[in-house]
Amino acid sequence: MWAKTSAAFLLASTLAACSATIDDPGSIYVAPGKFDFLRCPDLAQRSMRASTREKELTSLMDRANQDPAGPLVNALVYSTDLNTVRAELAMLRKTAAEKKCDNLVTGIQEPSVPNKPPSSKPVN
Repeated sequence: MWAKTSAAFLLASTLAACSATIDDPGSIYVAPGKFDFLRCPDLAQRSMRASTREKELTSLMDRANQDPAGPLVNALVYSTDLNTVRAELAMLRKTAAEKKCDNLVTGIQEPSVPNKPPSSKPVN
């Protein structure tokens, strides 16, 4: 009796899980409202870090694809991280739009390299 009840419960829960729809596929990887309390400059910093991480992961996946086992490595190691980073980027953009941040990189500037003064060598 216990086995039949357990099997029925397992079947019902499996079917219920299959029938549930996900409005935002990124919500699997990022908690809704994760960035709601950040200010625009903080959103910009997070966005830049996530963008850099996305580029790193894409580069690693490209390198792994050169090996015969690369697709397996990508599927097991990198794909979840890449999906998480992309979901975070989408959530950051959405939050920035909701907060009316004009540009995600406003207020964040890359350090400038000072210009070297021209050398004063005598001309022969």
